[in-house]
Amino acid sequence: MTDEFKAVQEALGKLPAALQKKVVVGAARAAAKIIADEAKERAPVRSGLLKKSIDVAKAKPKDTPQGHIKFYVVPKSKNYVSGVLQSNGVAFAKIKFQKNAYYAHMVEFGTKNMAARPFLRPAFENSGDKSIKAFQEYALKRTEKEIRKLSV
Repeated sequence: MTDEFKAVQEALGKLPAALQKKVVVGAARAAAKIIADEAKERAPVRSGLLKKSIDVAKAKPKDTPQGHIKFYVVPKSKNYVSGVLQSNGVAFAKIKFQKNAYYAHMVEFGTKNMAARPFLRPAFENSGDKSIKAFQEYALKRTEKEIRKLSV
């Protein structure tokens, strides 16, 4: 175990259990965000929908082992595009409709008619160190903040 993680564990140990969980959830989200940002940079762009759809999603409690926190970096299937309909320069309706990036897995893994253009796996592989650092920095900063609040 690295010294940085020992520092995080020691700092977290000074907080009540409920606050520890909140800090770790936030730190895990910060770590996943680093991977999502890299995936967005690597995503092939045709319309831009795939790139816009990549985000961090927290796993449902039923899909996560007891005492664990799980986040996914995924292309979310629903994006909403909005606009204003105009006639002769006068707006007469606002529209909002759903656009799906249903094809993300086909881009990542390819199909029989299309070569794979991976963007999620390389993002995960290249972001490991930065992601861990983000987790540590967030956890330490947030823990210090919560300790200051408790001392007041």
